[in-house]
Amino acid sequence: MRGIEALMRTVEQKLECIQRVISNSREHIRHGDSKRMYSQYIRYALDEISDLNFCTSIKAKGLKRKDVIHEHVVPHSIVMSKLLSLEPLNLESIMGILQKFYILCAITKDEDKLLNAAGFKSKMPEGWDEEIDSVFARYDSVGILICDDAR
Repeated sequence: MRGIEALMRTVEQKLECIQRVISNSREHIRHGDSKRMYSQYIRYALDEISDLNFCTSIKAKGLKRKDVIHEHVVPHSIVMSKLLSLEPLNLESIMGILQKFYILCAITKDEDKLLNAAGFKSKMPEGWDEEIDSVFARYDSVGILICDDAR
């Protein structure tokens, strides 16, 4: 039981860190600072929980780390925008966004090229509706198949 309690404290501490980063980023926005000033802070904070939602494409399964790309299923800019617009900004609302939209996926380098060639490097498909469409819509559009345990 102590192991679970320690794990929960660690997750909570990471969420609190993300909450502070979001608050600080909002200050940068209010001061008119460049997006570059805070975007990387958010990315670094999210990197601390990168194993929260992680999946692998069928083609990348079993490949070594050097042979795959760890890619955001929903582009970072969209996740960041959702986090920055949270009201109220609390641990539960942050976790809700992260569980739904912050998914990293190991894909092959060729699959990454497919995404980029289709114009999906940093955006979702035209008309994508987060309420009804899959977060894997970019992958579905170019034929990237994800291992069953990810969906």
